[in-house]
Amino acid sequence: MHIIAVDWGKEARKRSAYRFDPALSRISRLSFDGDLASLRALASQLQGSVLIGIDAAIGFPATSWRQLLRSVAKQPGNFADLLCHQPLPDLFFEAVASPEEWLPQRPFIRPPKGKWSLRAFVEASNDGLHRAVDRQLQANPMFVTCGIPGSVGSGTRTLWEEIVAHEHRERLKIWPFHGSFLDLMSDGKAGSTVIAEIYPKVCYGIALATTLPTPLLPLAKTKSDVRRQAISRLSGSEWPVRLGVRIDDTDAALGNEDDFDALLSAAALTRLFLEKAPFDSADSIDPVAEGGVLGAASLSP
Repeated sequence: MHIIAVDWGKEARKRSAYRFDPALSRISRLSFDGDLASLRALASQLQGSVLIGIDAAIGFPATSWRQLLRSVAKQPGNFADLLCHQPLPDLFFEAVASPEEWLPQRPFIRPPKGKWSLRAFVEASNDGLHRAVDRQLQANPMFVTCGIPGSVGSGTRTLWEEIVAHEHRERLKIWPFHGSFLDLMSDGKAGSTVIAEIYPKVCYGIALATTLPTPLLPLAKTKSDVRRQAISRLSGSEWPVRLGVRIDDTDAALGNEDDFDALLSAAALTRLFLEKAPFDSADSIDPVAEGGVLGAASLSP
């Protein structure tokens, strides 16, 4: 199985990817144009199944999902079906600036400049800005595009827009909406590609832990000393040696947080794959609305 881990963001030029090549047993930096279409094109050229892990939310909070369905004429089977097979509500991607404007049909939030209240948006959404996995992983509200450190809404919105605009979106296979991880990756089709959500905070612990399962490991990745220590720890870990994995292009990851996240994420997914550790479990995903974060099943309580 080929593994591509992508640090995603609003701007394509800032996106970074690292790839595990099973033939060479090597993790290295992958050059790509920054968009989903180019990733899919690269994956189609590889022999065997391909996992593309993307650091952006792929799912919808269950509370808000139930409200959203009331305004959709044709009921989708799950969130991926909504993106891949149906027209979205008008103004779905146009962000709102005030709590009074918020609707599940218009979920993204661009707060006004200056003082604003996240609590007011949470209350307006009936606590519908977080998924269960977001709370478990202490992640930011998924629809907020700016105004808080580490906001994820802008990257999530651009990913969804690129899925909707994808020339062959109806053929996309998105975990966990189209099946369990093992089923999707072993469907027997050459060149099978699966897209899944990843989260660097999950991957840090998996990549750097002595044993699995492991707790969450937050890292202040913006600090160069923290990145240097983490990469040194990864390079000196026992598991790459035991599993015969070579890790290249660490200088890029030392230089910026985008490459750092992509490298640590690729290392974590590679480790899960080679050690046959859990990528998912029935109690860690919602295959209808909320989706899940790949690898969260290998975290300790």
